[in-house]
Amino acid sequence: MGIKCLILEERFKNLQNKLSNYLQKLQDNANVFVLVSNEYDNDNCITYSFLDSINLCIKNGLQYINTIIVPVEKSCKFDNVKYILWFSKDKNNLIFDKDSIREKSIWKDVEWGKREKNYNPKGKDPGNVWIPTNDDGNGHITEHILMTQQQVINRIQKMSNATQVETIVDLNPIKNTIKISNDNVHNIETDVRTKYEVIFDSSENMKPIKDNSVSLVVTSPPYWDLKNYFKSGQIGQESYDKYLERMKNVWKECSRILKDDGSIWININIRVKDNYPILIPYDYVNQFKNLGLFLKQIFIWHKSSGIPTGAKNIVDRHEYVLVFTKDKHTTITVGRYNDYKNPKINETNIWNINRKAGSVGKKYIHPAIYPTELTNRIINDMTQPGDMVCDPFLGSGTTLISCLKLKRSFVGFEYNEGFKDLIISRINSDTSNNIKDVKFV
Repeated sequence: MGIKCLILEERFKNLQNKLSNYLQKLQDNANVFVLVSNEYDNDNCITYSFLDSINLCIKNGLQYINTIIVPVEKSCKFDNVKYILWFSKDKNNLIFDKDSIREKSIWKDVEWGKREKNYNPKGKDPGNVWIPTNDDGNGHITEHILMTQQQVINRIQKMSNATQVETIVDLNPIKNTIKISNDNVHNIETDVRTKYEVIFDSSENMKPIKDNSVSLVVTSPPYWDLKNYFKSGQIGQESYDKYLERMKNVWKECSRILKDDGSIWININIRVKDNYPILIPYDYVNQFKNLGLFLKQIFIWHKSSGIPTGAKNIVDRHEYVLVFTKDKHTTITVGRYNDYKNPKINETNIWNINRKAGSVGKKYIHPAIYPTELTNRIINDMTQPGDMVCDPFLGSGTTLISCLKLKRSFVGFEYNEGFKDLIISRINSDTSNNIKDVKFV
């Protein structure tokens, strides 16, 4: 009999050898869980991320299923995230007992109302962010709980329906010293001079922006072969190789316009197409490294609303925010946000920010919604009033909205000029600014 469930925890440099020792011993329907943390150098730059481990496991023939996020208590100051990388030797024969790890449903009357067809008496579907809760019995969470390593292993064992689990845990705590600020709000000065400009063109060439003039780039770029933004020639509808080539042109421009002490924040996730993972974040990281930039941090955007995935998977409830700098000594200073009823989780790089479902408004259609709260935090923490912020994929205008509210200057690119009316509508409804404050080119 081979191994039915393998739990392996190891540093990236040793992972290949450990995988080689066990791959031939796995049953065809085996579950494989690789527990990793991001690894940092002395300058607090990420040398090996969880994305490197995913790529390595796929190259070794394992089939990717999901990435589970678990905040843990470790001897470090900020990055307290454990990544549980879930693979199978054969996804078609995967053994997965979803009912065994269903979470207590405390929202029956509050969330579901009369829609009983959406309510499962066995509990709500488990998601890929593992933060158990306690509640008051009336639909209100009273505590968010940090899981111990043993609780994590026990949960993995349950979902794998395995009575015997091969567990190899060798990892020592990985330290880093990312700075956390006690004050997450910069003072907004009323006399700060600002300017706002939206350019309807491709961000593959941002000639109107001078070199080293932007303090912050923050964006949510288009996924490859996923959403249609309604204009021929858009990025994302070509071959994947061509997509990456065009995205690298954008990142070159972002690097050119970024100040030496600035940073680039990119919201992106792994794309699954035809049951196969497209590691867009991994490819972005390699592109930036080739451009000479440094991966400083990976924030987790935890979404309470999730994307259902089917009987043999768990609900997708998170995305990633990759943070890059030109100078390896640049410090990423962020504030403490009380997203959870547990101060130890609030001091990690996990942000719980809800997002609206569907398109923006009833009159306008935009296929991807980027929450203003996310951009507010990044812009507030990483810039001062009057600083210039750039979004190379403006879309519905979320980053601009944040800059208008926080009195940061802004320049953004949007390829589809058809979104102009939507951007204007959001400025009028979401800010107190006069539309004449914004220049459209």
